[in-house]
Amino acid sequence: MRKYKCLFWDFDGTIVDSFEGCSFAFGKVFEHYGLNIPPEDRKQYIGPPLKDTFTEMFGEAVEPEARELYREFYINQGGQKMCKLFDGMENVLAQIKSFGYKMYIATSKREDIATEMLKEFGVLKCFDGVFGTVESKGRVDKKDILAYAVKCSGSKLDDCLMIGDSIYDARAAKEVGIDCLAVAYGFGNVENMSKIGTILTLDTPEQLVSVFDN
Repeated sequence: MRKYKCLFWDFDGTIVDSFEGCSFAFGKVFEHYGLNIPPEDRKQYIGPPLKDTFTEMFGEAVEPEARELYREFYINQGGQKMCKLFDGMENVLAQIKSFGYKMYIATSKREDIATEMLKEFGVLKCFDGVFGTVESKGRVDKKDILAYAVKCSGSKLDDCLMIGDSIYDARAAKEVGIDCLAVAYGFGNVENMSKIGTILTLDTPEQLVSVFDN
């Protein structure tokens, strides 16, 4: 693998094990609209923009209400508190940062929430910037968020690498024009990611350290 200078990290499923919290919030939304989707089938909904997910499921007219309901359960009713870093991730991030990389978050999660959670987990200091959904500024699609993050980094595209667990990460990286590394311990389908284009697939957070220690 060639040497990169800037690493752009996805949030849910890459750094944070948010399954329990997100599954809880999604479950409440599904229950509200009369759907019975068991927890084991909810991984597919973690990561993509909520707007896209709820528009596809409920239509454009209902989507705003569904999104607000989700955020109520996630932010105010305990879902966010159920999330945690993947095992060993604090040390992984600190080590990779010590190798001299510039590191950024590029996530579909609301930017302020991602920043708050990273601070609570004690790893905000590992990142040079956090970029997420900011609806008031039109940054909702993962491609737009990643493109804005790369632009703000001031880096050349060849120096940038996206690290993520879902097809949305691979697709955004391809559209922006940077490489993508897939992590198989998250919530997405790495086989589908490879069809879009990934340079490498890793099975554990610890493997990230050896890959970037060069």
